[in-house]
This record gives sequence, structure tokens and C-alpha cells, in this order.
Amino acid sequence: MLYSVEDNLSKKVLSNQQSMHPNLARVSNKHKDLIKYQNPIGAETARILKATQEQVERNARPLIMDCGCGTGESAIRLAKKLADHTIVAVDKSSHRLSKAKKKYFPLPENLIFLRANLPDIWLYAYRHKWNIKKQYLLYPNPWPKQEQLMRRWHAHPIMPYLLSIGQNLELRTNWKIYALEFAWVAQYFLNKKVEVHGWLPKSPISNFEMKYLKSGHTLYRVNIVKDD
Repeated sequence: MLYSVEDNLSKKVLSNQQSMHPNLARVSNKHKDLIKYQNPIGAETARILKATQEQVERNARPLIMDCGCGTGESAIRLAKKLADHTIVAVDKSSHRLSKAKKKYFPLPENLIFLRANLPDIWLYAYRHKWNIKKQYLLYPNPWPKQEQLMRRWHAHPIMPYLLSIGQNLELRTNWKIYALEFAWVAQYFLNKKVEVHGWLPKSPISNFEMKYLKSGHTLYRVNIVKDD
């Protein structure tokens, strides 16, 4: 069984920030120039990413990325649903990935679990022109305190790179302010309208999504499709 929801329900996101952050525009303007983010990628990480890229190219299938896959439920579901695609599921925690590999062994042959920091892989993918059909960013840590703005992905200097790679980027979150901020930053960088929509999945993609629904949370979705 893919889903297992515990009896304890998930609390709604609590924050001392009640609307979009007042510093968001200033931070976004600071990050607008791609060349300013020059974080080095370690040799071992670069080796792993190069090997992953070569494997994806050998498979010659469209590439889907699950960014921050945790213990793998969403990645498994994507791999089974999109059997003619290669799914690269990324998480920074070796412990979480180890649990995923054991729980779902044997893994679908079109699924690659990859341990890496997301800024490293987004920067590498940008520099090496990865052909990504779609990226999922499913329920990232919202860092909801007002003083935690810089920990949110849309306020990170990697954001222009994230928006520059791939044809389609989908964010899901259970905190409306995160979705509104993410959409605003995407619209700022891409110079196109980006909207926030309420999200009610017919079939939850992960334990997190299932638990949020069972807990009565309103879910939000930002789906960014690049122009051809």
C-alpha cells in the first residue's frame, strides 16, 4: 500500500507573517542577475550528477524531476504513472533516500534516486543544459516565520536558475502565502502571468498530501509552463 496516514493530524502552518513579505521585491531584484550566484559544486557531487546525466541520456526518455522527494512516495507514484519517462528524485537526506529504497524495493526501472542539495543540482542542470520536461516541488518546508524569508526557495539566489531550466515547474504547498510569494517571484523573473490555484487532488501524490487533506488543509498549486 502506497499511503499510510497516522492518526495524529497535521497542524496548519502558523506564522507571524500574514501577507506577502515586504522585502520580497528587494530580494528578488538583488537575485535577478544570474551571474551573481557562483556557488561551487563539490567534485564528488559533480561526479554523481555527471553520471546521472549520462544515464538519463542513455535512456533517451523525457526527464521528470521530483525535487525534495523525501521518503519517495511521490517519486514512486510518478514512476508508475509515467513509465515512458525517466524520474530523477532528489533529496539531500541519505537517511530518507535509504528508507525509500528499502520500502519500495525493487524500484521501478525508470526511477533514479539521487542524493544532492537542490541548489547544486539546479545550478548543474542550468550549466549543463539538462533537458527537463517537468519539475515538481512538492510541499517544501515553508519556513513560515517572517524572519525566515531567505530560507524559502523563491527568496534564494538559486531561484532564477530554477526558473531557467525545464519546460514546466509545479509547486504544491499548504501555505497560501508561500504560493503567492512563489508565483510573484516567478512572474517577476519570467515576465509572464503566474497564478495560484486551490488544489484538490483526485489521488494524493504522497503521504504528506494525504495527511494535509485528512487534516482539513487547503492546498495550493502554482503551475508554470514555459512558452514554446
